[in-house]
Amino acid sequence: MHVLKARSMKKFFSFILLLVVIMVVLFVMFFTLFQQQQQESSTGTYGAGQVPQAVLQYKPAIEVELKKHGMEEHINVLLAITTQESGGTASLDVMQASESLGLAPNTIQDPLYSIEVGVNYFVNVVNQANKAGVDMDTAIQAYNMGDGFINFVAENGGKYSHELAQQFSTNMKNKLGWTVYGDPKYVDHVKRYMGSSNEETVEVTGELADFQKQFEQFQGMPYVFGGSSPATSFDCSGLWYFLFNQNGINVPRTAQQQYDYSQKITTDELKPGDFVFFHSTYDTANYITHLGMYMGNGMMFHAGDPLQYTSIETPYWQEHLAGFGRIVDFKAE
Repeated sequence: MHVLKARSMKKFFSFILLLVVIMVVLFVMFFTLFQQQQQESSTGTYGAGQVPQAVLQYKPAIEVELKKHGMEEHINVLLAITTQESGGTASLDVMQASESLGLAPNTIQDPLYSIEVGVNYFVNVVNQANKAGVDMDTAIQAYNMGDGFINFVAENGGKYSHELAQQFSTNMKNKLGWTVYGDPKYVDHVKRYMGSSNEETVEVTGELADFQKQFEQFQGMPYVFGGSSPATSFDCSGLWYFLFNQNGINVPRTAQQQYDYSQKITTDELKPGDFVFFHSTYDTANYITHLGMYMGNGMMFHAGDPLQYTSIETPYWQEHLAGFGRIVDFKAE
């Protein structure tokens, strides 16, 4: 009798122990997954932006290098960094990667080797940023200022700011006795060549939601100067010229003409479906040179290269902002 009771108690405690082990394993798995998700989302990524052809020619090579590290999602960040580093020209050390090897600037004279070294350095700072739990902007700034900036941000709130970049630059100048250390505005300079995704827009309804489906079918198509149809792709005004005329709304062809045609509105009156106009984005006799449809939360859809959603709040677009206009007052329902 006592033997049976002892065996029952032994089975009971074994069962409890097994439950405890299972719970611990599940907790560890959940915590690890949560940490991975936090790390993956801490740096985030960006959409495509306005990148010159001199840099776009290297996109396949950059994608190959990123794929080696499983970081293909950061292609738009690397294109923007390459544009900033090369000045948008076909320079040989396109990613200015020589210094990451301890060499003098522009020592590397092979663009493909520059990309290999530059991507490897970028991957390193992103991995460190993920480990430290800081954001992508910190990783971007670290590409310019070195990975010491990552720890500096982690110790001062964990999120990039221009003030922290300036403070780190000042600290390093004093420490090294240099007159210049890095570019404290590097993130802003790189972001001129980045876009965003439609996840950052507001959800629209009614007529605008239907119109949104029409222009989103062209998302990702290349910018083509003078283009105004799906057969040729589009330029910035050709996109809206085509879509409005497809819906029985006659609008003029060029960006300047569409600006003149629109009803001018203030920032307070701006709502999704209105247009954002820009000036002097390239050399021409016309003042208005670009436009996009505002879709809320500081985002527009426009014929960039490619056609995409982009934030109008980046330094580049704010510098060229001319005003807002309404061509159609879309009904919500």
